[in-house]
Amino acid sequence: MNRPIYLMSLLIFIFACEQDKSINENRLSSLIKPNFSYNQDIFNCNLVSNSSLISLESFFSKQSQKYSSSLQANDLNISILFPENNENVDNFLISIKSNGNHTAIKNFIDEIKSDGFDNIAKCTFSIYQYKALDLSKNVNANNYSFINIEILRCSFNKGYNFGTFQIAINRYINNIKKLGMQYSASYLDINSSDSDFLWINSFYDKNYQNILLENWINQKESAEIKDEFLENTTCIDSTKYKSYKLY
Repeated sequence: MNRPIYLMSLLIFIFACEQDKSINENRLSSLIKPNFSYNQDIFNCNLVSNSSLISLESFFSKQSQKYSSSLQANDLNISILFPENNENVDNFLISIKSNGNHTAIKNFIDEIKSDGFDNIAKCTFSIYQYKALDLSKNVNANNYSFINIEILRCSFNKGYNFGTFQIAINRYINNIKKLGMQYSASYLDINSSDSDFLWINSFYDKNYQNILLENWINQKESAEIKDEFLENTTCIDSTKYKSYKLY
């Protein structure tokens, strides 16, 4: 008579232990935090009427010497990103990497505005100082005239976080390195709850798409890593750019 009760009690005990194990694993993974090493701001911009990319290039070229010394002194790295495969470009991004120097960025923005930048383009100059880190970087970007950039807007799925994602990230980076391709990836935390982030791929080889198609996309390892990524995260969209370093 007591046997069914005993079995039920045992099942409940096992289930409770599994729950405790899962809870403990989640707690442990939540303790693993990204080792952020710099800050990055990304500003959306639109050319004003009767302005052009030539006007934009001319503006920064004329002011190059004026801005360079100040930016170097404050360790600001500024790039401009144009949408890929867009013949009539009227929007672009300005990316500023810094070491948490909010004041230096504001001073730069104020300076370009005083020099008439608003006559060329309007930007959403809200400084958020997103925490960022390079997941993989084995190239010197200064050696390239432009970089192919892919920006993905993503969020962690319920119950997942950077700690649970770490294994998939490491596996991905290790396999990409085997391709011998010039590549880097960075991670930007874009909200205080640590759930939303930007994943930025940087490809330095002009034929990077062929390299990925021939050596990566159809591989078994690639499919497994993709499944791990999908288990951890959901990405809303992906946009490709050509990035040019200004300063």
